[in-house]
Amino acid sequence: MAEELRYVLIILGVTGITALALHGWWTVRKNNQDKLNYEPETPEEKADGFDEFGVGKKRVLAPGEKPQPKPAPAVPPKSNKLREPVKVRREPDLSEPSLDLGSFSATDELDFAAEEQADYDAVQDEAPQAPANEVLILYVLLPEGEEINGSLLLPSLLTLGFKYGEMNIFHRFQDNAGSGDVLFSLANMFNPGTFDLEDIDKMNTRGLSLFMTLPGPGEALQNFNLMHSAAKKLADEFGGQVLDGQRSVLTVQTVRHYVEKIREFQRKQLIHG
Repeated sequence: MAEELRYVLIILGVTGITALALHGWWTVRKNNQDKLNYEPETPEEKADGFDEFGVGKKRVLAPGEKPQPKPAPAVPPKSNKLREPVKVRREPDLSEPSLDLGSFSATDELDFAAEEQADYDAVQDEAPQAPANEVLILYVLLPEGEEINGSLLLPSLLTLGFKYGEMNIFHRFQDNAGSGDVLFSLANMFNPGTFDLEDIDKMNTRGLSLFMTLPGPGEALQNFNLMHSAAKKLADEFGGQVLDGQRSVLTVQTVRHYVEKIREFQRKQLIHG
């Protein structure tokens, strides 16, 4: 009996050891299989099977399963109206200065500059301008082949109140004695344009030039009348003609033109003064 119990215990022990060995072998194999089938979760894949871009794993079809057709994209209904162009908004360039010009365009700027220039020109035109100096000239010219000798010219000039002076020509002063300012002057119409007083009796000329400058001393119209009168007396004395500044015969109309020119000059002088 004891011997049988001993055999039973031995069998049970062997059986337990065998069971433990089989259990340990099965556990090790299961762990190895799980390691082979385990795929670690990548940082890009979320727990729900989608990565950070919302893309999931590619699904493998089961045997006999057909792929589902993709839904056709929705087509908007056709319209007879023309599509309006899409307005693309340009983002501002932060590297460039931003100027708020409103409705002020480059064309407006050019127009504004032109208006400013026009206003400036108008002001300049309206502003009184100082009259430029005017020179009034009369000539006494003798006919071809005739001349005035200096010995005859000198006493005539002295009688008319002329005095020999600066620039070697004759001058008519405010005072008959030769004092005061010069009213008008007389020069040789031909080269050299001057007179040599020491050899005046050896000089001959066909013409004389009388001239006055505006503004001048005294009353301009009176000075012109004196000059015109002196020119006429010399022309009558030596048989010549009085010419205007263009060397045309002096007429009544030309004299009036000289008078108007003097009055216009005086008017501008009053405005400016």
